Amino acid sequence: MPICFEKSNRECAGTLMIQEMSKKKKIGLMVFLVLVWLGLQAGIGMCDRYGIKGYNGVLTAAQFAVCLLAVWINYKVGTAISMILIGFSMINMLAVMIVTRKMEPLPGFCNLVIYTVTLLLLCVQFRIREKAAVTDILTGLQNRRGLYQELNAGIEKGKPFYVIYIDLENFKVINDNYGHTYGDSLLQLVTKRMKEIVGNRGVLSRIGGDEFVLVVDDEMDAAEIAERILDKICEKATLAANFTWIDSYLTAYAGISRFPEDSLDAEALIKYADIAMYQASKENKTRICFFNRTMEEHLKREVELERLIKNALAKDYFYLVYQPQYKLGDKKLRGFEALLRMRTPKGEFVSPAEFIPVAEKGDLILQIDDYVLRRAMKEFKDIVEQVEEELTISVNVSAKNISAKGFANKVKAILDETGFPPANLEIEITEYCMVQSVEATIQNIVELRALGIQVALDDFGTGYTSLSYLAKMPINLLKVDKSLVDDIVANEKSRDFVTAVIAMGHLMGCEVISEGVENEEQLALLNGQECDFVQGYVWGKPLDYEAARDIALRAS
Repeated sequence: MPICFEKSNRECAGTLMIQEMSKKKKIGLMVFLVLVWLGLQAGIGMCDRYGIKGYNGVLTAAQFAVCLLAVWINYKVGTAISMILIGFSMINMLAVMIVTRKMEPLPGFCNLVIYTVTLLLLCVQFRIREKAAVTDILTGLQNRRGLYQELNAGIEKGKPFYVIYIDLENFKVINDNYGHTYGDSLLQLVTKRMKEIVGNRGVLSRIGGDEFVLVVDDEMDAAEIAERILDKICEKATLAANFTWIDSYLTAYAGISRFPEDSLDAEALIKYADIAMYQASKENKTRICFFNRTMEEHLKREVELERLIKNALAKDYFYLVYQPQYKLGDKKLRGFEALLRMRTPKGEFVSPAEFIPVAEKGDLILQIDDYVLRRAMKEFKDIVEQVEEELTISVNVSAKNISAKGFANKVKAILDETGFPPANLEIEITEYCMVQSVEATIQNIVELRALGIQVALDDFGTGYTSLSYLAKMPINLLKVDKSLVDDIVANEKSRDFVTAVIAMGHLMGCEVISEGVENEEQLALLNGQECDFVQGYVWGKPLDYEAARDIALRAS
């Protein structure tokens, strides 16, 4: 559907009607208008011949109205036809004035000159508006509407071409950290770099904040062009922000679809290239992927999972299991980590590894976080008040939530709602949260700690968190990732690395827990490395609420 910009509903409706009119109908309407114009011209001639006064001006004005309608239908063709017809009338008037040596036609001739200038000005204005409607203001590239026009024109020609969808993976982080002015300058620099590669060999469009689409014909090596563009994008960018020069590095991925093999529809070609780009970003094996039908099936599964998540939130398909955490040495119960599970009414178990990534792509993960926090607090409120020893309930929170302003206030509201004691709650975050928004993340952690809530850093040793940021975060627990624990028995380097992580945690004033501990050998090594706590199948699998409650009450 064509897009209308800054128009009233009535004007927009009229414009859409013309835009959606078939080419054959437009030609027919143009022919009809030419015939009408010629009929009016014949009427003017009859009036002149029989000396009928007062009607020439009316008929000439009607001719001008016909020309305006022709320009509205198609400003290029309409203007050309109007110039020819008006030129014919002007030549005719000049001939009459020269032959008869009378100046009666002069006012009409002057009117035609004014009409000509008016139509030319309208043509220029239509051209400017048409270009603005298909141009991205920031980069000067085609926008989404311009891209659709380009694709539809290519499809109509029938010549094969490629659609290359390019996404700047970490642009949002840079934009949030350094400001929109810096982000706009970065997009303009990226556009300049891509133009250097593309030249006149393709048509480049910007269709979203950090999303670009390149259309090239099948004579080009699409993968080679995409590779060169990604290399150029990922080069260091040095731009000014707040009177300071800042270096930034972008990461980018590309997906490619083909006409006519993949689809004969413009929207589908863009969608398929987008799917391929997402596949490339998810696999992390290659920066470029060509679309195939397997990816489409994967997308359908994602849509199905999104529907399942929404139903699970509305109809309570979700439930929690609790994995115990123990102190090394005396096996004293520290608490439990709440783990989310989903089972459909048909009894189908849906793995968190499948539905959590889908939820994280949108705002559904925020609703899931709220659900887990509220349910874990409600279920364990009475238990933590009954046990003599302090019992910790650890709840995972997404990077999107912990990096959002006001998250700490939201947690406080749930604490007030459930009456759960803050000292028994632990919020578990991952290193990736620091990539989302450093300042907001640290602020939320500070506010959570001020409420008396504990904060644990999960998957430590597998992310990219700067030590300078870690030093600013008042966390109380580091979790050594399972992938590091798996090889500590057989691999000396892994063992040394885990020893270093534990020492680093203690240096920061944190306690350390190792997750994924599955056998006694791992347990003994971690004990020798002075790890504080363990979590894993060696001492406890995830349990339903009743079983976890029994363990908690027995431990007290």
